[in-house]
Amino acid sequence: MPRLDQLPLRQPRVITGFPDADPPLVARLLEMGFDEGVTVEVTDRAAGGDPLAVRIGATKVALRRAIARRIETQ
Repeated sequence: MPRLDQLPLRQPRVITGFPDADPPLVARLLEMGFDEGVTVEVTDRAAGGDPLAVRIGATKVALRRAIARRIETQ
């Protein structure tokens, strides 16, 4: 399954899990709204690809690629 850092721009996907994330990172992601079953969309990438702008509902969040790589989607 593709990871969030691999998604093309403006293609909504559903979060399926956090297979490589440690518990404190998972807790932080959940606080920001990244939860299994939630639809996310990469809207922009900075030059060089880091960070990513990710939309969750009406919220836009900037994530480093290293963190986005730990979010699995389908």
